[in-house]
Amino acid sequence: MSGYADLIQRDRVHSTIFTSEDIYQAELTNIFYRYWVYVAHESEVPNPGDYAVKWIGEKQVIVSRRADGEIGIFFNRCRHRGATVCMDAYGSATFFRCPYHGWTYDSAGSLVGVPYPSRYGEGFDKSALGLARVPRVGTSSGFIFASLAEDGTTLEEHLGNAVGYLADFANGSPTGTVSLTAGASKSFFRGNWKFVGMDGYHTNFTHKTVLDLRQRKSGPSAARGAGNTDKSLNESWDLGNGHCRLDLTGRDKVEVGAASTTSIAAGIPDTDGGRTYMRLMDEAYGDESREVIRRSRDVHIHVWPNLQLIGPSIRTVRPLAAGRTEVICYPAMLDGVPEEINTARVRSFEWFNGVAGFGSPDDTEIFERNQIGLQADYRPWLVLARGLEAEPRGNGSSVGNVTDEVPQRAQMRAWKTAMSQAGPTNDADATGKEAGAADREVTR
Repeated sequence: MSGYADLIQRDRVHSTIFTSEDIYQAELTNIFYRYWVYVAHESEVPNPGDYAVKWIGEKQVIVSRRADGEIGIFFNRCRHRGATVCMDAYGSATFFRCPYHGWTYDSAGSLVGVPYPSRYGEGFDKSALGLARVPRVGTSSGFIFASLAEDGTTLEEHLGNAVGYLADFANGSPTGTVSLTAGASKSFFRGNWKFVGMDGYHTNFTHKTVLDLRQRKSGPSAARGAGNTDKSLNESWDLGNGHCRLDLTGRDKVEVGAASTTSIAAGIPDTDGGRTYMRLMDEAYGDESREVIRRSRDVHIHVWPNLQLIGPSIRTVRPLAAGRTEVICYPAMLDGVPEEINTARVRSFEWFNGVAGFGSPDDTEIFERNQIGLQADYRPWLVLARGLEAEPRGNGSSVGNVTDEVPQRAQMRAWKTAMSQAGPTNDADATGKEAGAADREVTR
């Protein structure tokens, strides 16, 4: 094998991409430090002076709402000796002051104060020593993305077919906006970050307990269609550029005509809060309100490489090593809706996505078993051939049955494209040696 590209075949993938620390380092360079990655949501910094500390790969950044209302992203590193200037995860501040020697920066990242400046001489230029800015920042439907590449593909080009699903997620609110005001669930697992994808094949097995509990609570009719089989109306989609989704609304599509003739859309409780929500949605979206609600109910999308929208949640994935990953999950609150609606979203989030919930711990356990099993690499190739002949749908997308491995192949193709920008330094070594310098020019 001569390069990273050889580790991905049409119907299989080499297990070393999940286990090699050299490949992990190359992924940081070729993916997280080159492509557009999700960083934060606008609601996390709603007012001038608000900030949030986030990560792009192993680089810590400050997302700051400047005095003029614009959002900037800066590296959390003093220009003097390199200490972090912001320690809290969230807050509001007029200035960031380095605890080492007192260098002080404003919310726009400009250096505004240096203790005892006389000893620097007349040529000292504070204007050239502000916090280093992330080269490119863009937003879509309130989601903030950043790229460490000075140039390259635009955010709109990167998102491609995924952009509409970001809007669908937010349009569950009559104002078309959501807020991350209900906290977050943070977890780590001893496995590779690429395991956290859209997988409709595992539901009936990994999440059997979830399905059993739903059946026990609501009866057999509630469980029918909840799992995914090769006969399901649900689908898996390759949206291009590594983005992919599971469409779990197959039954809704059949029922939407009937639902549109009633006062309450499918999944909305017939309560005072539910009826108020429907009235607000009808006022905002008119005759399309039921379809808007249907599309927003379970977007279930992976925006490559590190953002997922699943049910009421926003999930971010950050690699820490080849065999260690951080996952942060936020319940997204709909703006402008009755409290009852958002309370139900939080309870749903806790039930499945919380670290003590019934769903996410199942996935974490499987990911860790994956990592253990992959060490036994006598036969290193893994099969990704299920539903290989997925149906093209045009506009760079294709679709298969929900149990097909359409999403996994979509992500692996994006990985192959990104990693093909550089190959292993040792052509004979299939484990992938460290790729080139971090400042290599973007070739995408």
